[in-house]
Amino acid sequence: MPSINVDENIKKIRMNIEELTQEVFRLQGVLSTFEGFKKAGLNDIQLPENQKEEAEQLESIQEKPE
Repeated sequence: MPSINVDENIKKIRMNIEELTQEVFRLQGVLSTFEGFKKAGLNDIQLPENQKEEAEQLESIQEKPE
């Protein structure tokens, strides 16, 4: 008969809640930053043309840590 461990599930759920809470805080910070940009009159942020290449390089570095 299958079983589950109550203590393990409690720990996992608490960890998930903590991770989600941290993500909400991060998103609130990003939202606040962009609201500040808007309040200051900024409508568009110009990115350099090589931004995509740099992002791809960072992704490849993150996927294959040395």
